[in-house]
Amino acid sequence: MDKIEEEISLRIKEMMSKRRVNQSDLAKELGVHQYDISRMLNGKPFPSIPQLKVIANYLDCSLYYLIGIQEESYRELTPEAAKVARAYSAADDVMKAIVKRVLDI
Repeated sequence: MDKIEEEISLRIKEMMSKRRVNQSDLAKELGVHQYDISRMLNGKPFPSIPQLKVIANYLDCSLYYLIGIQEESYRELTPEAAKVARAYSAADDVMKAIVKRVLDI
């Protein structure tokens, strides 16, 4: 497994942990056996692009995040942090100014 594949596997494992998804859950989603997921996470064989898309959707993260193009976004945050991020994004300018002042950013 090359360095990029290793990084993708680590990100998948990280998101599985964050989302409390086990190999069996992911196997059901992909329509494969749990053994296949274990092998896939070790790069034998490495997931195809269509499989990576299914994995990203199931783990509620972006494909760009899994493949290392994008760093974490609100989708990769904990549920509580994502809720705060969405609320801030939806806030008007006055509320955003208040939050920035409180956080001193």
